Amino acid sequence: MKIDFKTDSGKKRDHNEDSIIVDGKKGIILLADGMGGRQSGEVASRMAVEVAYEYLFYALEENVAESDIFRILKEAFVKAHDAIKICSQNVIDLTGMGTTLILAIVKCDVAYICHAGDSRVYLTRRNMKQITKDHTVANYLAEHDKMRSEEIPEKLHHTLTQAVGVTDKIHPDINTVPLKTGDVLLFCSDGLTDMLNDKEIEKIIKKYRKKEFDKTAAALVEAANEKGGKDNISVVLVKQGTAETELECVFFRL
Repeated sequence: MKIDFKTDSGKKRDHNEDSIIVDGKKGIILLADGMGGRQSGEVASRMAVEVAYEYLFYALEENVAESDIFRILKEAFVKAHDAIKICSQNVIDLTGMGTTLILAIVKCDVAYICHAGDSRVYLTRRNMKQITKDHTVANYLAEHDKMRSEEIPEKLHHTLTQAVGVTDKIHPDINTVPLKTGDVLLFCSDGLTDMLNDKEIEKIIKKYRKKEFDKTAAALVEAANEKGGKDNISVVLVKQGTAETELECVFFRL
C-alpha cells in the first residue's frame, strides 16, 4: 500500500479549516473539512480527526472481525460528533461549529469507509467512480425527484443535510469497497471537487498511478489552485499493491 497526501489553504483563504490524519501502519485515513466561521472550523475538523483517531487506534486489534469494524467506525464517529457538540455548546466563540468527516480503514483487499458531509471518496480502477454520496440538500432533492438538477440553486449544493457536531444525532454512511492491486482510492475535501470535475481528477490520477505516484497529491492541489483555489484543498491517495508503506502516523494541517 502506497500513500500520498497534501493539504493546502488555497488561493482565497488565509487559513486552513481542513484536517487529515494518515496512519499507514494501521491503514487508518481520516479527513475533515470544518465550518463555522472565525477559527471554529479549524477547531471542529481537528477535534473530529483527533478524537476519532484515538478511538480507532486503540479499538482496532490485529485480527478484528468485519462486523466489529463496522461497529468501531460508527462508535468513533459518534465520539467525534459528541465531542464537537459539547465544545460548541460550552464555548461561545465555537457555537455552531461542525465538520464533514471521512473515516476509513484500508486493508490489503478491502476498504471500510464511513462518512458524513460532502467530502468525497473515489475509486480509480479502469475508470474513476465516486464511492460516497454527498449529504447535501441538492443531492437529496435530485435523488427524491423534488427538483431537476439544472433547477437546483448553487447554494444548495453546499448546504449539508449531515455534518459532525451540528445535528442532534449523526447517521454516517458506511461503504465496503473490495480492492485489487493497482486500485487508487482518493479522499478529498470539496476544495478539490469544486475546482476540478471528475474527468480532470481522473486524468491526473492515471498520469501518476504507475510511475511517480508520490507526485499525485501535489499535482491535484496545484491543478485546483490553477482553477481558482477558492477553498482549502485536501487530498489523500492510497494505492493498493505489494509494497508495504512505511508511513506510520502523520497529523497534517496547514
